[in-house]
Amino acid sequence: MCGFFISNHYSINKQHEKILESTLRFRGPDGSSGIISNGDWHAYHARLSIIDLESGVNQPVKDLHGGLLVFNGEILNYKELGYKYFDREFKSDTLLLNELITNKKLFLNELDGFFAFVYINKNNEIEYAARDRFGVKPLFFYKEGNSYSFSSEPNTLKKIFNLKVNPDSIEEYKATRAPIFSGSYFDGISQVNPGECLINGYYFQASEYLNENYSDISEVELLAAITKGLNSRKISDAPIGLLLSKGIDSNLLKAIGKFDRYYSIGFEGDADISYLQSKKIENLKIAICTPEQYLHDFNYLLNLRGEPLSVPNEVLLYQIAKIAAKDGIKVLLSGEGADEFFAGYDRIFKWASEVDNFDLDIFLDMYCYITPEKGSKLYNTFKQLFSSIKIVNPFEKVRWFFIRYHMPVLFRRLDFALMAAGVEGREPLANQHIFSLAVKYSAKSLMSKTLGKVPLRDLLSNYLGRDFAYEKKVGFPVNLETIFTNHDKLSSYELWFNENLKVLQK
Repeated sequence: MCGFFISNHYSINKQHEKILESTLRFRGPDGSSGIISNGDWHAYHARLSIIDLESGVNQPVKDLHGGLLVFNGEILNYKELGYKYFDREFKSDTLLLNELITNKKLFLNELDGFFAFVYINKNNEIEYAARDRFGVKPLFFYKEGNSYSFSSEPNTLKKIFNLKVNPDSIEEYKATRAPIFSGSYFDGISQVNPGECLINGYYFQASEYLNENYSDISEVELLAAITKGLNSRKISDAPIGLLLSKGIDSNLLKAIGKFDRYYSIGFEGDADISYLQSKKIENLKIAICTPEQYLHDFNYLLNLRGEPLSVPNEVLLYQIAKIAAKDGIKVLLSGEGADEFFAGYDRIFKWASEVDNFDLDIFLDMYCYITPEKGSKLYNTFKQLFSSIKIVNPFEKVRWFFIRYHMPVLFRRLDFALMAAGVEGREPLANQHIFSLAVKYSAKSLMSKTLGKVPLRDLLSNYLGRDFAYEKKVGFPVNLETIFTNHDKLSSYELWFNENLKVLQK
């Protein structure tokens, strides 16, 4: 897990290292490279060592062919690919990736993991600028003329090129808590999309799998897929912990996998905290957050990120990751992905499962925090998006949207909050193995009368009982009025938006 910057812009020089250190070093506290030049390109890399701990600062990679590689993330099947293509064991997923590229043996759909990387060949050409299937790892870029600049954080690009705020992103933030269409909050900064290589096009699109090709899936098959995903996400040369709540996703991971340590956080009296305290779980560390601690860390994260946070529990994730880091934990697993794959947003998925035709206005009223006005630019963007997708089934259309647009926002939240504490976040339920199985479940098999994720609930019932598995979960409550001054009696949404948007006014 790392942070990188790479650019062929004429202006990049050693003086930019201060910006790179201030905006990217938190992603790689174990070491940074400084600016390394290769041909027309200049690269920087900061490393958090998870695999091959002893190799020190091992990027950017300058290979014998004259190429340059920067890589963020983990390729978890790197040993298998090493034996498959080179008949030898690799100790580094980064070096395996470089060998695959230079030997013309890289097939992106073979990579199991979460990643973002850029490879520049000996001719100073971008050969790869690729991101994992579901957008777990970020990859932002800025294009000016014939130059490209890539970064793990948009704030880096904004500061180097002195970019202004994109006003469209503000409206998107108020509706969805993220610039899901603009790509970033700043003019000219876009993202490489999930499942995309900027040079070679898409190698994965979730919409192609949501084709109503349903079949009966046994609990044995589901358990095997989750176990495979979990075991692959536990590959690490560094200690691993599990983020635990009262929700079914983290408890299912706890029941199936074995962890040495568990972590949870909340405010005094929170339902999740009270429940976990009553269970007296061995090796579980529970942190209680105070409004004063929250405000301090909120301001720190806001300034570090240089853009609005998405949801209030982002601060809590950072706080508990700091505690885990002090215990020597470098990897924390979380349950993201289950709600998107298995229809866990009960109200909206229940609606979509019961209608014959998709209604954009109803969807936006249910999904958006502040619904865009009909005829507005944002409304028309949504309209064009859903008109262009070939999926007809309303349920699958909604599932596609959550996987393609909503889920990366959650990944960005977890990635930033944990990286700010020097910890890697992993989502064992959000992988190709489980996705390929989840798309075979129909709406009928995923939804009960009121709740979604029925297959996961039934599986968890075997471990913790049906009452627990089918209890409706309350989200992570943060009483913002105890944290921020609210003289104007704003709603929680308005208060959160106002406090976060201040960072864009600096």
